Amino acid sequence: VTSCDEVRDYIAESVTEAAIDGMYSDRYYWGPEEDLAGENDADGEPAAGDDSGESSEEPEDYTDTNVQEEGVDEPDIVKTDGTHIYAIVDDALQILESWPPEDTQVLGRADFSSFVRPQSLFLDGDQAVVLSSQNEWYSNRGPNTGEPVDSDTDDDADDDEELAFDGTRVSIFDVSDETDPQLVREFEIEGSNVDARMIDGEVFLVTNSGMRGMGWSQLLDADDPALEDLPERDWETEEDELEQMREDARPILEDYYEDKVDEIDADEWLPRHKVSDSDGDVVEEGTFYDCTDLYLPGVTADLGILNISSFDVEDDADLGSTGLVATGWEVYASQTNLYVAMSSRSWWWGPWGVGSNQQNESHIHKFQLLGDNDPKYMASGVVDGWILNQFSFSEYKNHLRVATTDNRWEWDDDAGQSVDEGGNHMIILKRQGDELVETGSVRDLAPTEQIYSARFMGDRGFMVTFFIVDPFYTFDLSDPTDPKMMGELEIPGYSSYMHPIDDDYLLAIGQDGDDDGMMTGVHLQIFDVTDMEDPDRIQHETLSTGNWSSWSEAMHNHHAFTYQPETGVLAIPINIRDDDDNFNGLILYSVDIDDGFEEIGRIDHDDLIEKWWCEEQGEDLDSCTYDSQQAGWFHWRSRMRRSIMMTGEDGDEYVYSLSDVGMKVNDVFDVDTEFASVYLK
Repeated sequence: VTSCDEVRDYIAESVTEAAIDGMYSDRYYWGPEEDLAGENDADGEPAAGDDSGESSEEPEDYTDTNVQEEGVDEPDIVKTDGTHIYAIVDDALQILESWPPEDTQVLGRADFSSFVRPQSLFLDGDQAVVLSSQNEWYSNRGPNTGEPVDSDTDDDADDDEELAFDGTRVSIFDVSDETDPQLVREFEIEGSNVDARMIDGEVFLVTNSGMRGMGWSQLLDADDPALEDLPERDWETEEDELEQMREDARPILEDYYEDKVDEIDADEWLPRHKVSDSDGDVVEEGTFYDCTDLYLPGVTADLGILNISSFDVEDDADLGSTGLVATGWEVYASQTNLYVAMSSRSWWWGPWGVGSNQQNESHIHKFQLLGDNDPKYMASGVVDGWILNQFSFSEYKNHLRVATTDNRWEWDDDAGQSVDEGGNHMIILKRQGDELVETGSVRDLAPTEQIYSARFMGDRGFMVTFFIVDPFYTFDLSDPTDPKMMGELEIPGYSSYMHPIDDDYLLAIGQDGDDDGMMTGVHLQIFDVTDMEDPDRIQHETLSTGNWSSWSEAMHNHHAFTYQPETGVLAIPINIRDDDDNFNGLILYSVDIDDGFEEIGRIDHDDLIEKWWCEEQGEDLDSCTYDSQQAGWFHWRSRMRRSIMMTGEDGDEYVYSLSDVGMKVNDVFDVDTEFASVYLK
């Protein structure tokens, strides 16, 4: 961007198209008095290693966070270096000694202010980086407390009330003394935390910041004389009339919004940030950048500011940031590039607010990660369809592969019925200038169905779609200009996460089903993809078939899926609600390509939940009467969340299970042997 005028013109154009889409759409009718574009403003509530040792002082091996790309770490609620475990539990960073297993105990804890909710963390040597959401409301912080103070009721509050600082907080702790974690510094970033990645000690944080006061309905004054010629519509207005109204309204709204945007100081809508030292004193604050520092995307995008912030965990250097006038909610990163995508399907927005009636599309923005420099915006592109999650992406040899769902229902006047159009696509993109351009695609697979999972392995791709049955597709992506669908396997149910066992086999979790599409419980599968033209399901295990069936966080969060290839052990948290089998805990399976699945055992935290229950009731544990059936929903409030497996010097295997209330350590192959139990509430 060379001038603020360019940014203002872009904003005015985007707001104009959003207003036209809001007032004259054939899909809905929003009156100008409704404040709908301000829902995502930043002043509202935010949206929502292998190691080896030579002694018994540390484990021989342990499982890390299950990540998509090697060398690209992802934030999670638990991390370990083998000898210690760092977990976000009870709204605090808790540090546990974890080796030897029988000595597992809490060593230290770091709490946060009441308006800060820790969500996940990174671990880099002796530094723990905690990512939190924060909501200060319209209030000030009290002196020396960090707590918000209501200026209407507290005499100590400042006379001039400061605009609440909502969004994301990054807290860096020195954990070299595990008993006493020390805050090193903090960043506060205005904008909702979307996701983050860490590569070689450098964190890249993605946040979305709404432009305060820039919503089309916020800027629109229906009584302004400049809008007296604006066409009026109602529920009965036909599409041909709406189209003419859009044409008539556009020049009126363009002039109106250009004037409105010009009246607003850029500092009022640019995202802010703060940097605090170890004492909590603010040493730097203000907007991230001037409007001349913002990038404008190569394609028209949803209005907002997408921030890619970066910092080195070990370095005290300033917080770097790159701003793009766009929004995005799905994040994928290779070791050299980061991509952020926004699908028109997003629940808080619905169809694109940029004047287009096309609802099935996704905008993708590419940023180059250059190590010590700020992320550099490279290009943007548009693909047909909606993007499911980060596994819908993969970068390979300078190309981006994207799996999308693009179902459309068109009305056929001649037939007098709706017709299914589109389907599911495998699209390959490459950067050309400031655009991501399609080089090849396979389109319109399984109309009426949607993608439930995708995975890429080198020059091969895999996709699962579902409506009644589960087609499992294989793709040859070796030629980015001519990708090919190679094989298809149709089976009941679906897979929601696929995990490579090796080059020829995929381990999957999802929901089993019958031939009518009814779900019957969590199931595990192994797919043989040795012959890409004839993929085969060689192993299958259904965990429950009762009326209440079962559910696992691992189906939708790969961080809850722990597979140790050396032992062939899979651990997943699960809730089973069946007439004869009610279970809430961790289940372990032995996984073998030839022999299939064999349940090893189950670990629950019922005694820890009982302690929590009794505390909630204000009763002493010795006199408290607890029954999980009597407690009902309370028992199910405590979820099993994660697991870590560690290998001892003598080859013994240990599993550490983390729930909302505590941690236990058990023998992997004899789960009845418990080495430690730690309450974390």
